[in-house]
This record gives sequence, structure tokens and C-alpha cells, in this order.
Amino acid sequence: MAIIHFTFDATKTETFIKFGYDLYCHDTSWIPPLKTEMQKQFAPTFMFYQKPGNSHRHFLATAGKKIVGRVSAMFNQDLKDTDGTPVGTIGFFECIHDVDVARDLLDYSTNWLREEKGVGRIWGPMNFDIWHGYRFMTKGFDQKLFYGEPYNKAYYPDHFERHGFIPKYYWDSVEIAGRKPIEKMIAFGKQRYELLVDRGYRFTRLNTKRLKDDLKKFHSVLTRSFNGFIGFTLISLEEFIQLFEKSRHAFHPEFFTFIHDEKNVLAGFASALLELSDAIRSMNGRDNWLSIMRFIYNRQLTNRINFYVAGITPEEERKKSGLGSAGLYFIVRQILNKGYNTVIFALMAKGNRAHKLLGEHAQEPSREYALFELSL
Repeated sequence: MAIIHFTFDATKTETFIKFGYDLYCHDTSWIPPLKTEMQKQFAPTFMFYQKPGNSHRHFLATAGKKIVGRVSAMFNQDLKDTDGTPVGTIGFFECIHDVDVARDLLDYSTNWLREEKGVGRIWGPMNFDIWHGYRFMTKGFDQKLFYGEPYNKAYYPDHFERHGFIPKYYWDSVEIAGRKPIEKMIAFGKQRYELLVDRGYRFTRLNTKRLKDDLKKFHSVLTRSFNGFIGFTLISLEEFIQLFEKSRHAFHPEFFTFIHDEKNVLAGFASALLELSDAIRSMNGRDNWLSIMRFIYNRQLTNRINFYVAGITPEEERKKSGLGSAGLYFIVRQILNKGYNTVIFALMAKGNRAHKLLGEHAQEPSREYALFELSL
């Protein structure tokens, strides 16, 4: 077995990308990413590579002429742990079920980060930053995936732990089906919502006619709400809009709200997305006209909604106004009004207060995820 490394190389990049599709080609659960999007992430023009201080190295494991694994080592100048320590990351990890292959890939990638960048703390999996995909699924392989959910071979966490990585943070997702249990869950939020409205709070949806202005506002409130979150790095408005563009087909304007307090100060937001796993899967990684037609057809069949992200500003947090439960109620009520009866509360950090809002449904989550850390 041999390890090949590179930064920018068109032929090796195509081999690197292709290995992922080959590895999962018989896995009916997997949602193939669009190849054009993958290619953009490995092109020199991708924003990560343009930022001063950032660097990377890609690694391919070969057995004879066969590719048996891949991984990327990345150093994001802005990524720090909560104590201010710089952190390196490894991402795009894929390999066959072979401990020797995994060991060599992790050896080469972590050694490069230590020797070239001097880092003593490494997180994985993380592709560039938390904006572009991170975490392993550790539980939930028997569940139907939702789009945006971490997915990997079940043996990957074991490969990491054999190399000395330990779980650092945990998340879970909860799927609730049926109108009655959902309505029961949001009953308390209704009271809080009505109380805040009486106090002068306003819940307004994203205005698609002035989308650029509202995305600027969304970028601002999201940044303020999540500053301090594990792995959070600032992202430019330009890059934020590009990320939003990728999810535009999952967006439903009535499932998004800006929340202003009684003084008309932007206090928070809440958002849910159409769950498009079947529509994306039907494209099989392609974006030609036939794949787009498949996507359009399957999008119409969507019957699940992802409650994906919500946040409140630090100032609102200090008020202890109950805005979180009010925002949850408002969005879920919109979802029910549109006839959807299955909601996935996606990727909640363990210990997050969002679990309390779900009541009994949060007791035994069927899907869990972890971010791993290696200390050198």
C-alpha cells in the first residue's frame, strides 16, 4: 500500500472525488453530492484556499492500482477551540473496511498538520469548517437519512478511536410523526408566543422580493447568535449567500421567521426546510437536464420537514423571554398549516435547551453524531 499526497492536481482530484462515489455506489441510503459542487470545493478558486494563512493537503491510499482510501488535512487560520488554541482538521475521510488503510491515512494527515502547521489539537471529520460538513453519524444507520445529515460507514468512528481520537462533542436528531404529538409538543410554545405578541414582538417571514437585504440581515443575526458555538468561524456575506443558494430549493418562505422585540430590535430567527433527500438522491450526483427533471418531480413528493436552525441574540438570551419556544411554535404551526405531519428536529447539540422544548420526544433519540478530537 502507498500514500499519495497533493494539493491542486486535476487528475488526482477527480480520482479523490470518484472514490467516494465508488465506495457508496451500492448503498441505497447514501445521498450522492453533486459532482459539480465537489469539484468546486477542490478548485483553487474555492474561498477556503483564498484566505491568508489557510493551507491543506489531500491524501490517497492505493493498493496496487486500486484506490482504497482518502482524507484531507486542513488548517483554517480562524478555527480555534474555546480556549483559543488553534485547531487543525481532517475531513473528506473515506476508506474501505481495513484498519491498516485507515491507520496510514490518519498517520499521514495528522503528521502533516503537526509537522507543517505545528498544531497539537485536531478535529475530525470536518471539511474546512462547520459550514461545509462535519461530524460522524454514530447511531441511526437504520433510519431514513435527511438531506444535510452526516452519513458515513458505520466503522469510521472505530477507525478514529483506534488512532487515538476521542469524541469531543455530541449531537442528535429527533423525528416526530403525527399531528397530535406535534401539537402536544408545541402547546407551551403557543402560550409563550401569544404572550410575546401581546408585548409587541413581531414574527415576520423572509421577503423574497428583497432577498439580498434579508439575507444580509439573516447573516448578521445568525453570526451573533452562534458566535461561541463549537468550531464557529466568521463567514463573509458573499460566502453565506453562496451557501444559501445551494439550499434554495429546500427553502419555503413561510417556514422562516425573523423575530423583532417590542422595540423593533432584531432578536432572533427560526427556520425549517423541505426535506429533499429523495429528490437529491434521484439526481445521482449529476445536474444535467434529466437529473433536474427527476429532482423537480421528487421535490413535489416531499412529506417531511427539517426544523434545521434557530437562534437568538445574546441580548435576547439575557432577557430569558422564552423566545426559543415561541419561535419553535411559530414555525411548527406554519408547517402543520401547510399539511405536513412529520418534522425532524435536526442536529441538536447535546445539552442544548432545544431538547427541553421537545419534552418526552428527546429522551431516546434514534440518531446521534460526534465530532472527534486528537491531542498530539
